[in-house]
Amino acid sequence: MGRIRWNSLSVYGRMGVVFLSASAVTLLVFLADNNRAPDQNKAGKSILERGEYGSGKQEIDLEAQIDGEKEPLTVTVSGKEFSKEKLPEVFEQAGSQLETLILGENTSLDEVRYDLKLIEKIPDTGIQVSWELGDYSVLNLMGEIQEDKLKEEGTLVELRAILSSGEEEAVHTFYAKILPPKLSKKEKMAQKLAQQVQKNEAESKEKKYLVLPDTLDGKPVKWKYAKDARSAGLFVLGIAAAGAVFALDKQKKKQAKEMRNKQLTADYPQLISQFTLFLGAGMTVRKAWFKIARDYERQKAERGERTAYEEMVYTMHEIQGGVSEGESYERFGGRCGLISYRKFGAMLSQNLRKGTKGLTDLLKKETVDAFEDRKNQARKLGEEAGTKLLGPMFMMLAVVLVIIVVPAFFTIQI
Repeated sequence: MGRIRWNSLSVYGRMGVVFLSASAVTLLVFLADNNRAPDQNKAGKSILERGEYGSGKQEIDLEAQIDGEKEPLTVTVSGKEFSKEKLPEVFEQAGSQLETLILGENTSLDEVRYDLKLIEKIPDTGIQVSWELGDYSVLNLMGEIQEDKLKEEGTLVELRAILSSGEEEAVHTFYAKILPPKLSKKEKMAQKLAQQVQKNEAESKEKKYLVLPDTLDGKPVKWKYAKDARSAGLFVLGIAAAGAVFALDKQKKKQAKEMRNKQLTADYPQLISQFTLFLGAGMTVRKAWFKIARDYERQKAERGERTAYEEMVYTMHEIQGGVSEGESYERFGGRCGLISYRKFGAMLSQNLRKGTKGLTDLLKKETVDAFEDRKNQARKLGEEAGTKLLGPMFMMLAVVLVIIVVPAFFTIQI
């Protein structure tokens, strides 16, 4: 049996394929769920794996079979815990770890210039940590340094970590020397200037003006308002707007070209059919051309503007203006741009040079081909419309799969 092509299926056929695929996936998940069983140890007994230390309890839905009878049962399994005998050693190791884990960007507790990371849980142990500090004015419980209370020589702060595992607790105490952050020369100058401004502001609250310092360490200070970022923002916005206008204009031109080509393609079979009919009635190429162009001009108000016929009118005026017929027809094909029109223009130009014998037969064949192309184009547009329905169909499939598969996977105990 040959392969079934997706594009050859009707909309209902594609819906059927999607539904069958979803049903197959659903059946596989259902069978997998029904056949799942707990792992077994070396003795052949069923086992349930506990979570990591401190992971808490988890509920697992099971089904026990006794004498052919099925009995549903929910088993609660707690995470691993340390024995009471081992806890003192674990607490001691955890306390030693803490002195490194809380450092953050600092290299040592003897020189703390950046915020500490006062963690609430020690990784891979399940041990919870709460904190008490000897001096909350320098360091808070978030580990953030309070810079306005710091001293240049540093402040020694006691940190008490209360470690807990279940109902057991232990206290680990250590110290950190909190120092002001290291500042560059420029940063120190800015800090000193800010302090001077703050001092002047506090001393002149009853006055109408705040007097800014004009010197700092004997060096003159000049003041001006900071640069407003609005101008830069407007400039960037202008560039973005210009780019958007360019892109929009380009997109409009592209759409207009596509619409023009679609209109030319749609009008070609009728145009060439009319032309062939007039030639068959005994008209010359020129008379047939002028007849179609003038009929269009009379009916333009009712029919609306059509690109192909506008180009025919332009070509008629070219011929009347003295341009040779052959050149005018070739120019017509070039302005239209499509292969079919180029071929039509070249056909008329060549037959003017060689004589009109056989031209009618060639145009009849071209008419048949043009109508066949129009049918194919209509078929293609129909297939594209069908393809656009695939998006909503796949979205529906995704929703169905999520509704069915996600709850099933959540029940899987690894």
